[in-house]
Amino acid sequence: MKKNSRDNRPAIGSMTHIELHERNLKSRGLLAIVLLVIGIGFLWYALTSSLNTQPTWQQVEIASNQPNCSGDFVLMYDFSGAGDRATAQYKHLASLYKDAAEHAFRIFTPDVLEDGLENVAYLNAHVNEPVMVEEALYRALELVVAYSDRHVFLAPAAMEYNNVFLSESDEEAALFDPGRNADTAAWLEELSIYVQDPEKISLELLGDNRVQLKVSDDYLRFAQEWGIETFLDFGWMTNAFLADYLADILVSNGFTCGYLSSYDGFVRNLDTRGQTYFLNFFDRQEKKIYTPAQMRYTAPASIVFLRDFPMAEEDWWHYYVYDSGEIVTAFLDPADCMSKSTVDSLMAYSANLGCAEILLQTAPIFISDDFRADSLRKLAEKGLYAIWCEGNHLMYNDASLTLELAEDSRYSISLEK
Repeated sequence: MKKNSRDNRPAIGSMTHIELHERNLKSRGLLAIVLLVIGIGFLWYALTSSLNTQPTWQQVEIASNQPNCSGDFVLMYDFSGAGDRATAQYKHLASLYKDAAEHAFRIFTPDVLEDGLENVAYLNAHVNEPVMVEEALYRALELVVAYSDRHVFLAPAAMEYNNVFLSESDEEAALFDPGRNADTAAWLEELSIYVQDPEKISLELLGDNRVQLKVSDDYLRFAQEWGIETFLDFGWMTNAFLADYLADILVSNGFTCGYLSSYDGFVRNLDTRGQTYFLNFFDRQEKKIYTPAQMRYTAPASIVFLRDFPMAEEDWWHYYVYDSGEIVTAFLDPADCMSKSTVDSLMAYSANLGCAEILLQTAPIFISDDFRADSLRKLAEKGLYAIWCEGNHLMYNDASLTLELAEDSRYSISLEK
């Protein structure tokens, strides 16, 4: 989540003003320039056919001097149905989007405390107190509780990993990487005792937008010893919730001829006209990124694309790639606070659920020690489908899905039953 559209970095507390260094952009050993191109391609993810026939598709951009999340998203909209009202409609949509993007940032940031703003930062500042929070935040916390999610309690571990992602060399990264530093690994192991235990930290929903962040006495003592002030944060998952928040506002105001796409893989296609869209699927094999196939779907739909490799400049805030090709990611397992993923890429989608609900159900499958295709099969029975790779085999579990292999693809396609 960014502070403004000019700043290409997610907000991470006191380090938000640190600039990306040359090594971060050019020397991480995973085809950084190619990945940036691929990342841009994902954002402009698949309106090829529509753009060829409807030149009135436009990216909606805003001008704001307030912190907002619009820099993480591309909002594309088709104004062809507006006729001579297109300019007025664009201005109305841009104004609506601007206000929503500013408010969304303020609601979900763990860093901004101000009078009258009952946001994530406010909740962390009132541990063990029943407090009123913003309605959108309360709805997000309802989902967290409904799916028994523990990833939101990984904020202290995420701050530790930020040191890895901000490193300028492999030597510096190794000083903070728990996979290479025994002291860091030991500290995260101790922290995980609190993160994974509902008796140590949990959320209690009290109704009427009132919630209590409950933290045990021993965890509070541990936090005081180590200077921990943020216990809950949506972290790398934030844009899934923001995509839903922004999409809901657009739809409720009648704007349904477009889509939102975030740089980190969260898509809300709002189009209700029955149009066909295409979306590339990416996969990693060692140091190379491939595009095995393209999926064809009819909007509206919500799509979540999880990957253990960077694809855009902004991704360097969630990944570190060693010269050897080893990748450390922000995908942390609450069981041990370690970075992990079961497959290199997992795309999940639904016609009925928002990005947040898709993510909360697929994150435990993606961030684990063992991949469980049977868990994805159970989700498919409820209309939440997935695409993933097992070696050179592109797997999917939606019998109605059309997947088109790239002409030079080295992959095969299999329907998982």
